[in-house]
Amino acid sequence: MAHVGVIFGGRSVEHAVSIVSARTVVRGLREAGHQVTPLGIAQDGCWVDPAVAEKVIGGVGGETGSVIPAVGSPIAPTLQHLIQSGVEALFPIVHGTWGEDGTLQGLCEMLDLPYVGAGVTASALAMDKVLFKRQMQAVGVPVVDFEVVTRADLQGDPKACVRRAERLPFPVFVKPSVGGSSVGVKKVDTPACLETSLAFALRFDETALVEKGIKGREIECAVLGYGKIEASVLGEIVPGNDFYDYADKYLQDTAKLIAPADLPPHVADHLRDIAVRSFQAIGGAGLARVDFLVEGEDVYVNEINTLPGFTSISMYPRLWGLTGVPLPDLVDRLVKIAFERHRDRRRLDQGIKDFLAEL
Repeated sequence: MAHVGVIFGGRSVEHAVSIVSARTVVRGLREAGHQVTPLGIAQDGCWVDPAVAEKVIGGVGGETGSVIPAVGSPIAPTLQHLIQSGVEALFPIVHGTWGEDGTLQGLCEMLDLPYVGAGVTASALAMDKVLFKRQMQAVGVPVVDFEVVTRADLQGDPKACVRRAERLPFPVFVKPSVGGSSVGVKKVDTPACLETSLAFALRFDETALVEKGIKGREIECAVLGYGKIEASVLGEIVPGNDFYDYADKYLQDTAKLIAPADLPPHVADHLRDIAVRSFQAIGGAGLARVDFLVEGEDVYVNEINTLPGFTSISMYPRLWGLTGVPLPDLVDRLVKIAFERHRDRRRLDQGIKDFLAEL
């Protein structure tokens, strides 16, 4: 068994959700026999003392805060809490920006510590909706038709941006290219609202995405592995609102999560196959949740979430539980994959050094 640091919290809008996810992960790791040190990141990006993080998780002392308050000091010195923790591996469960976008993964790489989940490139690629769609198109994975508008485009010629977007049938969805939890997303029913919706999305990122609206089912698949990738049974999200927006996810609790999803076996197998192909296409490792839109016979990959939620109702652990992998086994396998991938990266690095020494 290993000494695992569970990183949670962070600066994104998904801070509170990350804390709930971390509680599940910590419980599973401890049930699997691992030593766990919670490593919390406050809302201002500062790392907090592990004793404080433990209280937030709800262990010693039983405190269960929903957020880690801002520390109010420079971030860099607080990294001592991570560096001095003595952990052998890291389990990041920081959702959203500065967590699953490659930045935290880069820090783990610099520290030369094994970590759960996708690497820098795959994390960044999955987080950027435009880059992700282009990668899927390159490998023949179906995605919803889209247009791309940058801040410079909109400022330079807003009417041209609207004309490009108008080639898509309405309704369309306008969203920031980088972001999570449906923040900045608008459903647009008429061309008259396109310019203001683009301006709204560009408050959150330098690039906006305009997608054709799909009136279909939202299906999710959990993937797991390194080298050999496995896919779970499928689940379905039934939004309580017009679409699965921020309020529906976190404020209203009106969405329904159905697992396993009611699908013909051949359709389910097809979706699982595409989930694995998509995960491999971005160079994923460890875990991800692949989200689909299914409209009649048409199937589209909507996105890949490389650090999916681990709350008590989250699809990722729920789907693996239904597939025969209970939580302690699931998180234990993810830690083992982290060590395996780390050994491979070290071997490749040593190979480069040996080659240079032979010149």
